Amino acid sequence: MRETLPPEQLTGLLATFAPPADPTAPEWIDLCSALDAYDQAAQLGPSTEEARRQVDTAAMIFHLRYDSDDPQPGSDLHEHQAAR
Repeated sequence: MRETLPPEQLTGLLATFAPPADPTAPEWIDLCSALDAYDQAAQLGPSTEEARRQVDTAAMIFHLRYDSDDPQPGSDLHEHQAAR
């Protein structure tokens, strides 16, 4: 399982993104959830392919939102719903 960062370190890390990422942002929460699901899949069975796709999708959405020279505006469909 992954180790978690102390809250102050996580906040500092997320502040380095442009624009800064909020640890309560849906994109961040979905990425963490996808990583947790991957950890569980790895422990429970031999196939992690679906969980890996969910991590990739959540990471891509997070990257597009927070690590881009031109942050993407929200759409009518919340990106965190698209990652599921």
